[in-house]
Amino acid sequence: MNRGSKKHPPKKKHVNKPRPAPVVPMSDLERSIKAQQEFEKAMIHLIEAERLSPWGEAPNACIHSAYYAMHHCASAAILAAGGAGKRRDVPQSHEHVIEHYGKLVAGEPGVLGQSGMMLSRARTDRMVADYDLVRGTNKSNAAATTAEARKFINACMNKWGFYDKVTDDLD
Repeated sequence: MNRGSKKHPPKKKHVNKPRPAPVVPMSDLERSIKAQQEFEKAMIHLIEAERLSPWGEAPNACIHSAYYAMHHCASAAILAAGGAGKRRDVPQSHEHVIEHYGKLVAGEPGVLGQSGMMLSRARTDRMVADYDLVRGTNKSNAAATTAEARKFINACMNKWGFYDKVTDDLD
């Protein structure tokens, strides 16, 4: 028996996976509606932070709310500027929201230009407030983060024309 005459069974072929459906980008109208909804969520968190801050008895909760006010506002800004990725939507992770928002405002003057760093600092403060077992935060840090959140949101309102439909409803 020589080596060339030995027959092997044919290889089993696998069925190809179907291709995923193509990604459909959000329409301008969908993006605009979602941006305003994100901004309204930002306002709810900001109002909560501003109510907690003077009380001073829940600084971790205050920083949590202030950060989420900034995060939702940054998401609204990303949407208002055309979104990110193939879908033209907001990135899923907090890190990517911070990254995209930072690039969006990098060349802007004043508070808006600094707001990317403000968002990053607020995220760090929130991580400490929410997850650090040894140290938390204090009322002066909570008040400072809340004040930065207000500046952040005001700068975004001026740049992208968001409007506050929430404040009167919560009073």
